[in-house]
Amino acid sequence: MWLGRLVSAFVLLALAALVVVPILVQRRVDDVRARVEEVADPARTLVRRIQFDLSREAAALLLVSTTGAPEAMAEYHAARRDEEAQFPQLEAYAEALGGEVLREFRRFQSLAAQWQARVSVDTTGVQPASVVAALANAREELRLANQGLAAGNQLDEALVRETRRNREDIRRVERFGLQVTVALGALALLAAATVTWLSWRVRQLATVATLHSEEAERALAETARATEARSHLLRGVSHDVKNPLGAARGYAELLQQGIKGELSPEQAKFVEGIRRSIDGALSILADLLDLARADSGGLHVERVPAELGRIARDAAEDHRAAARAAGHVLECPAPPDAVRVYTDPQRVRQVLGNLVSNAIKYTPAPGRITVRVEQADGGSAREGVWAVLRVIDTGPGIPPEQREAIFDEFTRLHDGTQIQGHGLGLAISRRVARLLGGDLDVSSVPGEGAIFTLWLPLRDEDEPPASARAETSQRMGAHTESTE
Repeated sequence: MWLGRLVSAFVLLALAALVVVPILVQRRVDDVRARVEEVADPARTLVRRIQFDLSREAAALLLVSTTGAPEAMAEYHAARRDEEAQFPQLEAYAEALGGEVLREFRRFQSLAAQWQARVSVDTTGVQPASVVAALANAREELRLANQGLAAGNQLDEALVRETRRNREDIRRVERFGLQVTVALGALALLAAATVTWLSWRVRQLATVATLHSEEAERALAETARATEARSHLLRGVSHDVKNPLGAARGYAELLQQGIKGELSPEQAKFVEGIRRSIDGALSILADLLDLARADSGGLHVERVPAELGRIARDAAEDHRAAARAAGHVLECPAPPDAVRVYTDPQRVRQVLGNLVSNAIKYTPAPGRITVRVEQADGGSAREGVWAVLRVIDTGPGIPPEQREAIFDEFTRLHDGTQIQGHGLGLAISRRVARLLGGDLDVSSVPGEGAIFTLWLPLRDEDEPPASARAETSQRMGAHTESTE
């Protein structure tokens, strides 16, 4: 069931996401926290230390300018060295943070460099008095030092803002991770509930399907028993009724032969009517017997190599007189090439006889009935090339909605008319056609006639294989036994 597979896949994806999303969120949080703890915080520390060194330098220069003490000059140089050592590390942190922090660092560094350039005096070996004279104007340069310190404050504020943004990113990522986890958990629970419901539903449907299957098996078995019982009844009734009818037909023939004296014209007419009625009853019994054999698998065929055109011509000749009497033209044009088949000629003639007989009965006079033999492509319904027998009439045609119903038992399209029939011929004919390995179908345009087509497997061999000949012999024996 595709829905169950989809839900199961979604559950697995949700569970996987419940594992993966927290890991990704934690990795993102760790990256941002590292950015704060390993870059921003140390950078702020360095800014304060550089500001402190700048303050030391300014204080030392002020002391030197007023007292000329050598210790103050040493303090200046020490602070200068600390400042120069810390700027490269602060630059690395600023480049890692980028943006506003990097811009404020460049400004801080530039002002510090300007300060250093203005007050840079080599005091090595100089007497305090000379130093005092050299740095007489140093107080003017303290303004640059103050600007550098102010730039350091601005850099520190930029670091504070960067730290605040990073901490906000951490909180936002953590909230997002929590929301995603809760949503995935809810969806997973929903999917799990859906899977549980589907499993229950599948079990319920399986139980119903099992019950229906058991009912169908029972119905099938009951149908098979009913079919066998019907076939047995039909065979028994046909056999038991056929004998007395045959005897009655014999008596009618004896009367017609004058065994009890010459019949008057009126008596002969009645006896002839009795004989026709008996023949009709015997025909119905024969059809019922064939139908019972077809349903029970007892209707056998005896396949032999045959030429389909000859079979068609013989069947047409059998009905030519009836067609002429009904006012029809019956034609059977010879096919361009011989169509050889391996089939049962008698069964083919049986089917063809039913089709021609129906065409004669249901086609208004004067009509034209054509029996045509050819080879045809089976199209999408039948693979390959087939031997085809078509019976084409100019009758009233068959409505589309009734083209399959006419092949059902005891179904007559023109009930209520004077045309005689019992609705078994086409049902038996289709069964025989399928028993021969083919089929029987119909196409029609209402008001323009109908075309009944008998499809038969096409064989080019002159002789069947040995296994087929053995099968034919066995069926002939079985057929002989079934007709006794």
